[in-house]
Amino acid sequence: MALERGTRLGPYQIESPIGAGGMGEVYKATDTRLERTVAIKVLPAHVASDPERKARFEREAKVISGLNHPHICTLYEFDNHDGTDFLVMEYLEGETLAERLQKGALPLDQALRYAIEIADALDKAHRQGVTHRDLKPANIMLTKAGAKLLDFGLAKLTPTAPQSDASTKLADALTEQGTILGTFQYMAPEQLEGGEADHRTDIWAFGCVVYEMVTGQKAFEGKTQASLIGAILKDEPRTMSSLQPMSPYSLDQIVQVCLAKDADERWQSAGDIGRQLKLAAETGTVHSAAAPTRILDPGLPGWRQAVPLTLTVSLVVGAITGVSVWTFLTPEPRPVTRTSIVLPRTQQGSGRVAISPTGSHVVYTVGSVVGRDPLGSGLVQDGPQRSNQGLYLRPLDELQAEWLQATEGRVAWNPFFSPDGQWIAFFSMRDNALQKIAISGGSAVTVAAVFASNGGTWAADDTIVFAQDGQGILRVAARGGTPELIVPVERPAVAQRPQLLPGEEVVLYTRAESEALWGSAQILAEHLGTGQRTVLVEGGSDARYVPTGHLVYALGGTLMAVPFDAERIEVTGGPVPVVEGVRSVGGGAMSADISPAGTLVYTPGRAGYETRALVWVDRTGREEPLDFAPAEYNTPRVSPDGTRVAVTQTGPEGTDIWILDLARGSATKLTADVFTEANPLWTTDGAGVVYGSFGVDEGMGLFLKSADGTGDSQRLMTASDETVVIGPSSWSPNGEHPAFWSVGAGAADIGLLSLNGNGTPEALLASSFGEQVPAISPDGRWMAYESNETGRVEVYVQRFPELGQRVAVSTGGGRQPLWSADGRELFYRTPRGVVVTPVELAPTFKAGVPEVLFDDQYFFYLSRRTWDVTPDGERFLVLKPTEADADDPFAGLTRIHVVQNWLTELERLVPTP
Repeated sequence: MALERGTRLGPYQIESPIGAGGMGEVYKATDTRLERTVAIKVLPAHVASDPERKARFEREAKVISGLNHPHICTLYEFDNHDGTDFLVMEYLEGETLAERLQKGALPLDQALRYAIEIADALDKAHRQGVTHRDLKPANIMLTKAGAKLLDFGLAKLTPTAPQSDASTKLADALTEQGTILGTFQYMAPEQLEGGEADHRTDIWAFGCVVYEMVTGQKAFEGKTQASLIGAILKDEPRTMSSLQPMSPYSLDQIVQVCLAKDADERWQSAGDIGRQLKLAAETGTVHSAAAPTRILDPGLPGWRQAVPLTLTVSLVVGAITGVSVWTFLTPEPRPVTRTSIVLPRTQQGSGRVAISPTGSHVVYTVGSVVGRDPLGSGLVQDGPQRSNQGLYLRPLDELQAEWLQATEGRVAWNPFFSPDGQWIAFFSMRDNALQKIAISGGSAVTVAAVFASNGGTWAADDTIVFAQDGQGILRVAARGGTPELIVPVERPAVAQRPQLLPGEEVVLYTRAESEALWGSAQILAEHLGTGQRTVLVEGGSDARYVPTGHLVYALGGTLMAVPFDAERIEVTGGPVPVVEGVRSVGGGAMSADISPAGTLVYTPGRAGYETRALVWVDRTGREEPLDFAPAEYNTPRVSPDGTRVAVTQTGPEGTDIWILDLARGSATKLTADVFTEANPLWTTDGAGVVYGSFGVDEGMGLFLKSADGTGDSQRLMTASDETVVIGPSSWSPNGEHPAFWSVGAGAADIGLLSLNGNGTPEALLASSFGEQVPAISPDGRWMAYESNETGRVEVYVQRFPELGQRVAVSTGGGRQPLWSADGRELFYRTPRGVVVTPVELAPTFKAGVPEVLFDDQYFFYLSRRTWDVTPDGERFLVLKPTEADADDPFAGLTRIHVVQNWLTELERLVPTP
C-alpha cells in the first residue's frame, strides 16, 4: 500500500509519490530536522518478505554510501521504521533521460556533456569496485546541475560474482512486466548468455545510452524478446551518423568500441572514455605533431587499436573533407590529424588501398562476401553475397562507403585514381584486363587486356603505366588501346607498381629477381629516352615519389623515406622509418597510398609472417599439437600412410613445399628454387608430391617431385597465358588423373590431367560460376566440390568422370569437402563448425543427415584447402593461428588509417637538403 501524504518515517515526512519500480517506491519527503527536501525509497512489504530482494535493497545502500561523486545521487541514510526499510537520498529536480528521450534525440552538445558526466560517474563507481549492471536512461536523472546516476539495486560490489547472479537477473527480466524495455535493450551479450558481468558490462550499456541520446533511437530493437536478444548477440547497429548527420565521426568510433560483442575488445575503463569524450568536445580535432611515428600496434586488443590513448589516432570530430582546400589555399601549415575508417562487418578489406589526388576519396577492395564467419575467412553464409573481390569507394566527408556494383565478381585488384580523381583504374583477375570505372558509378570499361599485373599509376598525360608479369613496364592510353612496352623485364625477374616522375621521361619502379625475392628487390629509375638505369634503393619495394622531394617505400612492414632529387635522379640522404606496422599484401606491396595533397592512407598490420601451429583435432574437438614450431603454414596434406605431412611454408626465402616426418619429428624442404610452390598433393602411393608453381622457365603449371627430394621436378602441365593454376586437389583411384582447379577468364574452374598424356588438361567444370577444391570419391565414381552458383558457397557432389547426376550436400554454406577413406562419410567446413554427412555411393549417391563434430575456429583461406583428414577418418589436420594472430587471422584488414597533412610530418622527420 502506498504511503499517504503526512506519513512519518522517523524524522522524515512523506509529501508525495515520485515513482515506483520492482525494487521500491520513491517519495518526495521533508527532513524535519534539517528542513530540506529529500527522496525516500521504501522497500514495500511484499518485496521485504523476499530475502533476495531485501538483500539487494540493503546492497544498494552499502554501494551508494561508498560513492561520493557530483553525478551520482547522494545517499544520506539507510534506516528502518516500524519494520519498513527505506533509503534517504538526495532529492533531484528534473526528468529522467528516458522521459527526455520520449521527445527525441538530444542536441549534440548536451549529449556529449551528459555522456562525459555519466562516464565520470561510472569511473568513480568502477574504481570503488562497483559495477552498476542496470545502466539505462530510466536510471539517469537530468537536472540543472547535470546528469545523475541512480539505482544501484543490481550493483555488484566485487570484481567477480557468481554466474547465477547474471542468470537470476535475466530470469527476473523475463518474468517481471515492463523490464524488457528498461533493461533488456541495454544488456551486454555476456549478460544475456548468463555469463559474469563486470565493469565492461556497464561500458556496453553506456554505449547504448549514448547512441540513444544522439540518435533518438535504440541501438538494438526487436519485436519480441527473442528477436531483441538475437539482435544484441549478432547484429551491428547503424552508424550514428547515418541517423544523425551532425554526429561526429569520433563519437561513432567511441560508441562502436563500447558495443564490441567481446568484452575484451571494448574500452577497458570508463575514465578512458571520459577523457576521449572531453577531447572530442573541447578540440574538435586532434593535433599530433609530437606523436610517435608508430601509429598502432596491431597486436593490441581492439579497444586499444581503435582509439589509442597516447596517440588519439581515431578521434577526429571535424569532417575530413577539404584536404585540397587546406593544402593549397591556407598560408599556414595545417596540423597533422589522424583518424581511422573502421570497416563494418559487412565488408572485409583486402589488397591495396588508394587515396584520390585531392585526398577526398578512398577506394579499397573487399573480399569474397559481405561479412565474416567463424571460419575466419571473411565468408558469410546467411546473407547477400559479394562474389570475389570488388571495390568500395569512401568519400571522406561521409560516413558510408559506396559499393561500386559494376566491379562485383571481377576480382578487382590494385586500384588507383586518375589525376583529376574522377576515375578509378583497377586490374580484373576475372577478365584479365586493366579496367576503369567512374567514381559516380556506372559500368566498368576495359582499357587493355592485362594478365597478372603488379600494379600501376595514371600519369598526367592521361596514360596508364603498369607492370606486366613476363614482360615488364607497359604504357597504354587511358581511353584504351594496345599497351606499349617501355621497360622490358624478362622472367624470372618481375617488376612492380611503376610511376612516371615529373617530366614523364623517367619511370620509377621496383624490380625483383623473382616473385619470391622481394626482400632483396631494387628500386630503380629508368630514363625512357636513353635507357639509362639508376639503382636508387637496395632492399626496398613499392616506392612512391611525393612532391616534398622524397621517395617513400616499403621495407619489412615499415614505410621508409629518403630525400630524393627528381631532376638529378639521385637519393640525397639516408633512409628513415616513418610509419611502422603497415600491412603487406604480397608481392612486396604495402597496403598504403599517399595523395599529392598530403594525405596518407594505410591498413595496419603486424610486420613479418603470420604464424600458425599444425594441430590434430579429433571428432570431439580435442586438440593435439604436432611437434613442429609454428610458421606461416598453409595447405597441409597427410600422406596416404599417415606418417608424413606435406605442407606449404612461407618464409624469407619464399614459399616452398616441406615434408614433415611425424615419427622422427624432422622437416625437409622439398622445393628450393626462387619460385612460389604451393598446394601439395601426395601421389596415391606416397612416393611423390604434385604441386602448383610459377614454374622454372615456362610460367605457371603443375609439377611432380619425388617425396624424398631426389631428382628434378617434372613439369606435368603448363598453364595458358590466361589462366592462374591454383593447385592440385585430388586423384582418380588409379592414380593417373590429378584433379586441379584454376582461375581463368570466366571464374574458378575444375580440370583433370592425365599423367600419361601430353600435358594438356581436360576441363571438367567450367562455367561463369566459381567451382573449386575438387575431391574425388574413393571409388572414383563421384566428385565433391564447392560452388557459388546460388550466390552462396555450398558443397556439391557430381558423378565422375562423366558428369551427370548432381546433389547439393550442404545447406547454409559449406566449403573444402573431404572424403573418408572408405567413402562412407563426407566432411566439410561450415559456419556452424566441421560437419560430417554419412553418404552412400552405390547404386547412386545419397546424403544422410549432417552432424556438427566441433566448432571451426581454425585458419581458413579463400582459394586453398587448408585442412586434411587422416586415413582412418578419426583426426583432422588443421592450422591454428598462434596467440599473436588468434583473434583474427586477417587482423588489420578491418580498418584503414587516414593521416591528413602527413607530408608536413614527413618533412619534419626526413629533412631534405
